[in-house]
Amino acid sequence: MAEIPADCAVRPFVHLIAGPTGAGKSAAANDLARVTGAPVVVADRLQCFTDLATTSARAGAEAPGVRRYWLADRTVADGDLGAGAAADSLFALVERLGAQHPFVIVEGGSISLLKVLAERCAPLPWQLSVRVLPLPAYGDYVEALTHRALTMLAPPDPDRSLLEELAALWADPRQRRFAASVNGFEAVLECCAKYSLDVGSIHKQVLSGPVRSRMASLIALRHAEHGILQSRVFTETFKKRLPGPVLDPSMLGRAA
Repeated sequence: MAEIPADCAVRPFVHLIAGPTGAGKSAAANDLARVTGAPVVVADRLQCFTDLATTSARAGAEAPGVRRYWLADRTVADGDLGAGAAADSLFALVERLGAQHPFVIVEGGSISLLKVLAERCAPLPWQLSVRVLPLPAYGDYVEALTHRALTMLAPPDPDRSLLEELAALWADPRQRRFAASVNGFEAVLECCAKYSLDVGSIHKQVLSGPVRSRMASLIALRHAEHGILQSRVFTETFKKRLPGPVLDPSMLGRAA
């Protein structure tokens, strides 16, 4: 059980929830935020892009009564936010929020960013605990990711679909290399090549059921592969560097 530091109003208690994509990080962070009243900082580089809200799963992450903060609000045209710059933004944001709140929750799945956090954590004036969410059973995991992919391909209004976001990037040849590096987009591009679909107008085309299903399945498989990598890296990284106590949410709730 984690002890609440006596000086936590000055040095915030920071709880990191890390884990594979689609494993429930946002739900876990939101649940803890409701108990503690703590703000949530999203340590994800892709979610900084407001024009990729659906593809990055930023859309729909908002929850009633929970204050969520992203590291930046930028577009792909602004260029990538490197891991070092993202870490600087993370530290500055936690420091600012920590001056107002005794507890701050950090939720993230960005491998490069969280590795920088682990490397720089020693001198940080935080009381830090870490929870790494487990990897779900593979079959259940792929099924859940497939359902999520189908929603991304046809989200509720007014959200843009993953296909709309891809087509918008593809219209600018300078953005195509970046688009091809994103897991969800990469899977769609593979399907476009296989079924002779035009990437620039993919969002306007009526896809057959089998093609849409194949697209969702491939997106899920790519995300599952990445999730397995995330699980291994986070477990190894934080087991070695941050072997802190397990956070007791009820204790934080009473203290808050």
